[in-house]
Amino acid sequence: MAARARSLARVAALAVVVFAACSASAQSLSHIDPGAPAPDFAAPGADGRVHHLSDYAGKIVVLEWTSPVCPYTALKYRDGEMQALQKRAAADGVVWISIDTAPPGRPGYLAPAAMRTRMAAIGMRVTAFLSDADGRIGRAYGAKTTPQLYVVGRDGRLVYEGAIDDNPSQTAPGASTFVGAALADLRAGKPVETPQTRPYGCAVEY
Repeated sequence: MAARARSLARVAALAVVVFAACSASAQSLSHIDPGAPAPDFAAPGADGRVHHLSDYAGKIVVLEWTSPVCPYTALKYRDGEMQALQKRAAADGVVWISIDTAPPGRPGYLAPAAMRTRMAAIGMRVTAFLSDADGRIGRAYGAKTTPQLYVVGRDGRLVYEGAIDDNPSQTAPGASTFVGAALADLRAGKPVETPQTRPYGCAVEY
């Protein structure tokens, strides 16, 4: 318990620095409003293939910005929230794409073999794990933090952008989340009730 408390305290202490860094980098990023077409992209995956968003036309797609060195991301995977969401999404036929935006030489960069190792180590249940080493995808979407998530509807338009949930410090596996609620709305054939929230986490390593 003491170790967990110290871990959460370190996460909280990072918040001010993270948000300051995100504000500084935001000037060079695009911004996609919910309802706008999601930009297509091409990026290499951990499986050795090049993946395009257009490969999944007609399907609901979740884009998850992730980092192997971000304590916020680590907490969501350690608590099992991210894997639980991924599992439920897969059961509903949703495509889940994790994206690592970090160039070689940065702490968050992963070579393909390291990406595959990470997938197995933390139990990622994703359709693809992509390397955005040149930052083109992240800049096109305006990704600022890890984790930050986007949901693309079957019509190719963005329906949600922002945080995974409203609890940066901890959550319980299977808890209700912004992303889970957005997917539930789509499954019910309803407009997404909350299409945008403020993301939190570590600054993306452009």
